[in-house]
Amino acid sequence: MTGILIATHHNLAEAFCETVEMIAGKHDFVESVGLRAGQDPEAFGQLIADKVEQFHQRGHEEVVVMLDLFGGTPCNQTIRLLRTYSLQVVVGVNLPMILQAVLANREGVTASQLIAMAVDNGRGGIFDAGARIQSLTEEE
Repeated sequence: MTGILIATHHNLAEAFCETVEMIAGKHDFVESVGLRAGQDPEAFGQLIADKVEQFHQRGHEEVVVMLDLFGGTPCNQTIRLLRTYSLQVVVGVNLPMILQAVLANREGVTASQLIAMAVDNGRGGIFDAGARIQSLTEEE
């Protein structure tokens, strides 16, 4: 299975992990790390590297890193790690995306496939609920 690391600003990653655990149960292949105010970017990058190493030590050969914002410190520090580690990186993380990745993560599913499914589900989870409900009631 693929290791899934959620890296965000502040405690968003931790909140995502807690929410996923509430909905889908605890999974040892999901971890989080959040950048705190005033934290040294290099030290934060080391935390991400440590999580990646821990995944590898637990037998997860592939690691997906899900990030909140392109160009932010979590993203920049993860991109720097691409020189050292083979990572799959996706930006714009949301709950539908994470849930899809967690629920689809099994032997035989590659990190690239996991990202493709997660991104598709993440995009599909963004819509105007009012307009959708209105269109459904108009069909009745």
